Amino acid sequence: MPEVGWSALLAFWGLSALGAWSQTLTGFALGLIVMSGTTLFGLLPVPVTAQIISILVLLNGAMVLWRDHHHADRKAVIAAVIGATPMIALGYWLLHWMVGSALEWLRLILGVFIAVAALQLVHRPQPWEARSPTPAFGVAGATGGIMGGLFATSGPPLIWLLYRQPLTLDTIRVTLVVYFVITQAFRLVLTAADRSFDRLTAIALAGALLAVAVGTWAARRFPPRVSPLAIRRAALVLLFLSGVGLIGTASVALARG
Repeated sequence: MPEVGWSALLAFWGLSALGAWSQTLTGFALGLIVMSGTTLFGLLPVPVTAQIISILVLLNGAMVLWRDHHHADRKAVIAAVIGATPMIALGYWLLHWMVGSALEWLRLILGVFIAVAALQLVHRPQPWEARSPTPAFGVAGATGGIMGGLFATSGPPLIWLLYRQPLTLDTIRVTLVVYFVITQAFRLVLTAADRSFDRLTAIALAGALLAVAVGTWAARRFPPRVSPLAIRRAALVLLFLSGVGLIGTASVALARG
């Protein structure tokens, strides 16, 4: 088990609170914020971080959905989950293969994924006049599934598609939360079968659960006096910078190697 100091754990817990706060307000970003910040600053190993994110998403989802679950678009969720499930399994297998032999390539892939996701989501696109056919949501789920298995962040393709639908913001937000809860629960089943839960994961998770509970509660109890779009854009600017930082550090390491 790698040694991790209290400063790294405190920073990780802070990222968890920030991610929960953002996801409660916008419907996404918990996994992206926690994974990008943790990987950029080397706080925890990628497999440990991804495993914890899965559990944190479940807690945040439970707190959000107990009151708002009726807003979800069931057809979109079902199609996206069907598309994502086999690809999450593939991504999880790739995670164990790449961490041992190509850690810097893994870091580079994550940086590109985060930077591109942030760029495409900074501006809320104009909704289309007609709803996309149901299979399109399955394709979006499958596209993000591999990254969901690798980094527990499978949302950007589905986020991109949902924000182009003629749906209310509440429907988009809750549909995303339901999708994240189901896909992360499936990823947890994979990690349980692998028996990869260790003492470091338990310690980091304990504090992160409290941080997520506080972040979720704060977002619902004291929403900021700015538009959700402004919050979303600020979070995505930070994500983009994190992605660029990951690309830079990985590129330097690969060039030296």
